[in-house]
Amino acid sequence: MRRLTALALCGALVPGLAEAATYVINIVDPLNLGQVATAATGDTVFRMAPSTGAVAVQSGSGRRISPGGVRAMVTVTCRPDRGVDPACQNNNISIRIGTIGGVTGRARALSGFTIAMGTASLATPPTGTSPLAFQIGPVGDNASKTFYVGADFPVAGDDSGLPSGSGENMFYANVVNNGGIVLAGDTDKGLLSAFRALAVAKTADLSFGRIQRPTAGTSTVALDAATGARTVSGTGVGYATPTATRAAFSITGEGGQQVSLSMPSSLTLTGPGTLNVDLTDTTPNAPVLSGGLGQAGTYAFSVGGSFTLSPTTPTGAYSGVLTVTVDYN
Repeated sequence: MRRLTALALCGALVPGLAEAATYVINIVDPLNLGQVATAATGDTVFRMAPSTGAVAVQSGSGRRISPGGVRAMVTVTCRPDRGVDPACQNNNISIRIGTIGGVTGRARALSGFTIAMGTASLATPPTGTSPLAFQIGPVGDNASKTFYVGADFPVAGDDSGLPSGSGENMFYANVVNNGGIVLAGDTDKGLLSAFRALAVAKTADLSFGRIQRPTAGTSTVALDAATGARTVSGTGVGYATPTATRAAFSITGEGGQQVSLSMPSSLTLTGPGTLNVDLTDTTPNAPVLSGGLGQAGTYAFSVGGSFTLSPTTPTGAYSGVLTVTVDYN
């Protein structure tokens, strides 16, 4: 953070004495969104509320992964240079907040700045959004007052061609005089770690092939998730055609990131009757996409299962829908 302080000559002039005040403004916290899953196409605008720090998606299909609130706290201090300075006790303080500098990664420039008072009192309503202009009441001699800053933080999508991973923008908070000259200032950053949009796609269906039901007792039909090998116990018979296949899926997203996989433990197939399939898969508890941050990553996994047939199981074709979802941890 870069800080600038300057003397503001205020109040009446007394022979041999010029009363003056030094203002200091300090941005205590950056606007750090943390981890964000970007949209596949287009920008996503995240709105940070200054009153609570709550973050909500204003537009776009991206989403925030990190929890917690995001807002910047700003302190303004007034120091009389000599004795008791009426300026610190009596004068409203003009503030300007806006963007400064460039952007990196998927971060776009901040916009739509908003404020909420902490210990400071709002003296004049805000005007504009970037820059945002307003006044707070006097802060007192050698005293500080606080207010909070929120903003709209646009984040570019996958189709932007911009690199994922770390991204930042910058903003300033200045104390200015009536002519707009900066008397004191500070800058800080908007920060994020942008992850590519996460997706999962089926590459092969779960198919047990053609099975002849047992003539006596029960038969268990099992399809190994790791190898794709099918076994049929008892007097049931598994035919070679059509070929039995394990289900296969591919996850795509940000390289090096841990994801969580959600799928049911069983699946009901319907047809002339019903078959309850107990599902198995090849994923560990916390799979990690290939590559590293700033790169596209993938992870492939397979699904198998087993079910039981009896001599009275209705014959015919059976089918069902297996739904798999993934999310960043």
